[in-house]
Amino acid sequence: MVYIIISVLLFSFSNVLWKKNMQQTNTFFLISFRAFITSILAGILVVFFVGSLPSLHDFLKITLGSFLGVIGLLCMLKVIKKYSIQWLGIYTLLGIIITYMHMYLFENFAKKPSFLGLILLLLGYILYLIFNKKNNQKLALKTHALLLLMVFCFSYSSIVHWKNLTTSISPIIIVANQEVIVFFVSSVLLYYKYPNEIKLENYTTNFKKIAIMSAVIIIALYFNFKGIKVTDPLINGLLFLASPLTTIAFAALFFKEKINSKNIIAIFLICIGALLIHLKTA
Repeated sequence: MVYIIISVLLFSFSNVLWKKNMQQTNTFFLISFRAFITSILAGILVVFFVGSLPSLHDFLKITLGSFLGVIGLLCMLKVIKKYSIQWLGIYTLLGIIITYMHMYLFENFAKKPSFLGLILLLLGYILYLIFNKKNNQKLALKTHALLLLMVFCFSYSSIVHWKNLTTSISPIIIVANQEVIVFFVSSVLLYYKYPNEIKLENYTTNFKKIAIMSAVIIIALYFNFKGIKVTDPLINGLLFLASPLTTIAFAALFFKEKINSKNIIAIFLICIGALLIHLKTA
């Protein structure tokens, strides 16, 4: 459980770094360069700390989970580059419903949810949408669709990797695989959409800040997968309910994003709902 709490804080801080750096650097360049560094770091860890590599069948399953994670990442970054990361926090809360429903329907997960908790969570989410309908945080329907796709992909990526981690597959292997997939996809998109960004000056100028991002995310990923391995996606999701709150707190701290009284009411309902779900499934 400690592993997941550490990863929650690191992922929240990573969200802030993404938003800050995307204001100054091309998004696809940022993703590609960051993934290049994390791939090298993860590869070094594989060489020194992993005894045996997975079979082809296991490798394909790992790659499926990683690919879902990449789609979720691209959706997330497209949204937070333009809009408040408070929206990222709110939508992350919906991931717990997707995860629970899958675990309950398809994985023989016997624990029943707190229906009051689910109602409060959904009520808080709906109120948040209503309260922000007329301000500058209003999102287009397309952006809501991107956020829904993001939580769907992140939720199922977590489920797929949980199944992989219940075998003898090391979390380091999954981290390495995911970062290589991120590097491949983002580099292809960078080459075809922004070829002018691929120049030595960009790499030397941005190395320091992207190296910091890389260190934060690779540690966050390792602790996250380590936490999933010893628990399950639902517990992981429940603990990650803290992530939206820490993300919103970091947004207020680093970007001076105001949290008005109405939004506090919506977030409070979401927190109470999440707590009831946690108490019922703990």
